[in-house]
Amino acid sequence: MTAPQKIVLSVEDNPDIISLIRLVLRQAPVQVLPAQSVDEAWELLATQKPDLILLDMMLPGVNGLDFLAKLREDPRFKEVPVIVVSIRSDTSFRRRAQELGVFRYLLKPFSPAVLRQEIEQALQVNWKEYWTSAATAAKNDPPKINPTPD
Repeated sequence: MTAPQKIVLSVEDNPDIISLIRLVLRQAPVQVLPAQSVDEAWELLATQKPDLILLDMMLPGVNGLDFLAKLREDPRFKEVPVIVVSIRSDTSFRRRAQELGVFRYLLKPFSPAVLRQEIEQALQVNWKEYWTSAATAAKNDPPKINPTPD
């Protein structure tokens, strides 16, 4: 049985983190919408309603808390779960994020397994079958590593 596809908006200015998120979710029935700025996120939100938002706190021009506060004012997005994925660890940021209803606050660097688990919990899904098939595929067809010449 195929699970319905979920939409995950990743508001993250670091392309490496966006790539890691895509890698973590590559086997899951998910469409990752990347936004490298708050402006890009609002453009996507004008036409899409994500099932989950992954939000960095340190974004160009605005902090993630300002975006989150504005997001929560919009009735369309008031109940969308948000997982903060940030290097920002100070208590005041974490407390304010909790007041604004974040599902989780994960610190970078994060474990891909923990991120996957938190995403499953936020979306209230169990994608064990996807992770198992991904692990089996990786075991049967490990990535090829090209040795660099000396």
